[in-house]
Amino acid sequence: MARIAAIESSETGWRMPAWAVPLALLLGLVLLFPRPYVGGGGDDWYYLEAARCVARHGLCLPDTHWAARFPLVAPMGAVLALSGEGPWTVGLVPLLYTVAGLLLFVANVERRFGAAAAMLAGSALALTPLFPLNALQPLVDQPEFAWTMACLLAIQIALERNDARWAAGAGAMLALAVMTRMSSLALLPLLGLGWLMLAPDRRRLALPFAAAAAALLGIEALAYAMATGDPLYGWKLSLHHGRIPTTELAAGVDTSRSPLLNLDFIRNWRRSMGIHVHWTVDPLLNLLADPLCGLTLCGALALAAARWRAWRRDRWLRLVAIAALLHFVLLTYVLAVDPKPRMFPFAYAAAAATLGVLGARAWRDGGRLIVAALFALLAGRALLMAYDQPDLASARAAAAGWIATARPGSLATDEWTRRTFALVPGAAALPLGGEAPRRDLLTLGKVPCAGRQVLREANFERHEPAPLAWLRARGLLLGAQVPVRLCLVRPAPPHGAGG
Repeated sequence: MARIAAIESSETGWRMPAWAVPLALLLGLVLLFPRPYVGGGGDDWYYLEAARCVARHGLCLPDTHWAARFPLVAPMGAVLALSGEGPWTVGLVPLLYTVAGLLLFVANVERRFGAAAAMLAGSALALTPLFPLNALQPLVDQPEFAWTMACLLAIQIALERNDARWAAGAGAMLALAVMTRMSSLALLPLLGLGWLMLAPDRRRLALPFAAAAAALLGIEALAYAMATGDPLYGWKLSLHHGRIPTTELAAGVDTSRSPLLNLDFIRNWRRSMGIHVHWTVDPLLNLLADPLCGLTLCGALALAAARWRAWRRDRWLRLVAIAALLHFVLLTYVLAVDPKPRMFPFAYAAAAATLGVLGARAWRDGGRLIVAALFALLAGRALLMAYDQPDLASARAAAAGWIATARPGSLATDEWTRRTFALVPGAAALPLGGEAPRRDLLTLGKVPCAGRQVLREANFERHEPAPLAWLRARGLLLGAQVPVRLCLVRPAPPHGAGG
């Protein structure tokens, strides 16, 4: 917190940039507790497969909405082609996007609210557990956020300078965000409302903005038209993603219908924290309670309540809150997306901005204790969440050894394990157990090994320091540790087999 005071007296000589502390916090968490590719049932496997296609064949015609997200899969494919496959090469592009998103967020806040607020806001974002946990994950959340922040920064500069070139750049950034994930279209109504608030001489900037966005999206449509005959091919892949079977929707929901304004989807998405009150408020309640981002959201609400007059007097802070709420409503109740925390970086970024702006003012006004307490809580939660992840690295190393020493043609696996071990040498070549029922089965899970005969078993469980073990034993901040189990079992013979 001494850094805040130094930044505030920086008018006379403090030169540390506002992004330095947030970037150090982010990279520190990522390097201390790296969480690269996970696999299993996650989206990261689909992005890895799409990137592999790019690495081997150049840009591939996508057959899923995952593969159509070229701002992620194209640079990932280029890195894999140049450097090969490994946890850090697969995670390099997501990490660069995460760093870019953080730096652009800090730049947005600094331009409007000053360096001290930007430093605190960036720190709050870096300490929101979901942000560092997903930094190495091949997911579109980080690219979408980075392009969105780039768009908003370009808009700020365009309006300050009344510059059509920056407005065109902002339109291009928005188009890249939409190409990354179509849900970025939810920004358009917000930008439209903002346009209505502009002075007449600034409203003309909407023309180069729209022209650049349309041009970039038109190039994508033209490419699809040349490849498939359908310029809307990519959009249709995105709109039809709800038809893909998922365990996140309750059984019996008709997934053949469009997700747009689909009440069946909205009512029946699985609640991340298990909170069921009423479908109209469940998504918000679960988001606030989720440890991945809830502390940042609740901390911002608490600080805004404690400093109500300061919040109410700041027009820009009110606009940020309203924009975040409208964005949440559009995604949840219009586009009917699965309301998991990773879909709402705009919400927790707005909360981080609120923490930064009000925190810097509270620090200046003598309320240092509340600011220090809030950021200590954020740091503690981020460290515990980053620490409390399954030890997949050790499981993958053990699996690589088992596969290497197994007799050729003796192993099979299941789909979940094969995806989790996508970067383990030899794992991708293993057939599924159903295709090779007489082979020994290599599986990864959290339940005890089971089969006719357990040939090998390894449990990956942390031996924790006494303070952490004490907290976990009492259910304070840490839940029960569920060890990852690697199993090699000999299955029962197929029905009707002799012996």
